[in-house]
Amino acid sequence: MAPQASSFPLRHLTVALACAGLALALAGCAGAPPQAAAPRQPQGQPGYSAQAAQATQPALAQYSLVHAAHLPHLAWALKGQTTALALNEVQRGTLAALAFEVRDQLQPRLEQARAAEQDIAQAALAGASVQQLAARLDRLQQLKREAAQAQIDATQRIRATLDAAQYQQLRQRALALAPAAPAMPEYSLLLPAHLPHLMPYVPQLDASAEHRQALSRHADEQVRPALRPRLQQAQQLEQEIARAALDGRSAQDLAPQLDRLAQLKREAAEIHLRCIAQVRQTLPPGQYARLLALAQPAAR
Repeated sequence: MAPQASSFPLRHLTVALACAGLALALAGCAGAPPQAAAPRQPQGQPGYSAQAAQATQPALAQYSLVHAAHLPHLAWALKGQTTALALNEVQRGTLAALAFEVRDQLQPRLEQARAAEQDIAQAALAGASVQQLAARLDRLQQLKREAAQAQIDATQRIRATLDAAQYQQLRQRALALAPAAPAMPEYSLLLPAHLPHLMPYVPQLDASAEHRQALSRHADEQVRPALRPRLQQAQQLEQEIARAALDGRSAQDLAPQLDRLAQLKREAAEIHLRCIAQVRQTLPPGQYARLLALAQPAAR
């Protein structure tokens, strides 16, 4: 499993529209959102520092099922575009009301998804199995799916509010402002910023040849052949969903694709969780604790 790249630069998702008579703001996703309290590490277990992970955690928008790199937030792109788009008074009022409605739908789900990821990651690194984490994974999957649906619904409503030329202009601007596409590991349900990939750091340990060989064999036979295809399929499906949503398809129309995307990301996360469990079971406790310390700075 490769270490993940740094998170995409949508740090603030500030969507206040600086225009006359239009207070369009996804205020809940703006600025630096409050940090969720990290669950306590079980006493006596090797730990992964929640404080260090939170210091560099991804932007809140990244906790949707569909990344903003593929499906940009159109409301953010509207900032300062009242004159350029020639918005009339009716459009301004409609978009202002929509912004606060979307905020109330989207922000709580994204915040809960982030807190759920932190909780799942710490539990997994402390020894919880996929079976023990199933209910929490179900909840995370649901939250991310609901966030994506709210995002797609907002896209359709903004599209319906604008005329064809205005929408096309806004779409081009949004795509130009969109962050870079995520690194491949970020297409899992669990972001590596919270659940780091451990295998690349095993060679830095003073592990026995037997342990190294066992882990290398597990990665070659069980992890890589199963994980990468799912991540690649998730990436492709995100791109397809985003294009369809920007072209006018609704979340209801895209429900089968969203279901499939959620399943692929869940399967990728479970492969990752089982790999961590295998590493933890193979290494002596002291070496496992050292491995977590090595992997922690790579989490961004």
